Amino acid sequence: MKPFRLFSIYCFLGACLLGGMPFASSAQDRAGQLVERLAAEFRGMPSYRVEFRIQVGTFDAVGEYAVEGARYNLKMGDAEVYSEGDVRYEVDRSRREVTIAPVDTTSRNLLDNPVRAFDFLGDAYRPVLVGEENGRAVVRLTPASADTETGEILVTVTTSPVRPVELAYDFGGERIVVTVTRIAPLSAALPHYDPAAFQGFETIDFR
Repeated sequence: MKPFRLFSIYCFLGACLLGGMPFASSAQDRAGQLVERLAAEFRGMPSYRVEFRIQVGTFDAVGEYAVEGARYNLKMGDAEVYSEGDVRYEVDRSRREVTIAPVDTTSRNLLDNPVRAFDFLGDAYRPVLVGEENGRAVVRLTPASADTETGEILVTVTTSPVRPVELAYDFGGERIVVTVTRIAPLSAALPHYDPAAFQGFETIDFR
């Protein structure tokens, strides 16, 4: 996937200066509409599976996750995460460890809380349209509160239908880029965490 071209950002900024507040307001309305339609797409699927690619610096990997209601299962390399809604079980097969922790239901980071990875509604983020062309749009989401580890999020979507293409997170000074490669209905039962499957693993409980 080609990254969104830098000149589109300059065009957007220039148009804001030339067009004044009415254009800026219209762009903000458009950004809000795209965010709402993106959330509605996933709310309309009671269960689904997403394949993705993640890049952080020199780290480059592929993974997948499945969601059913408030539960999810995520796989990437030697790591697998099971969530029963309020608790997540992070399995590291290479270290033979299981870490148990509460689910951060406020997080929109795909790796932390895939159930709400595309739900940016409400007062948590301020959406602004960066640019739109050739059936794709980029929305910048700025946290309404400075008291958050995740900074700005750039969301690239297709516009008809509105589906996610890429999410770029500013997380603790690092840039995390997640490319969505496939979205499909869930065709098999979502697996539950089974302690018997990980006998001999060290358990670290942060609940």
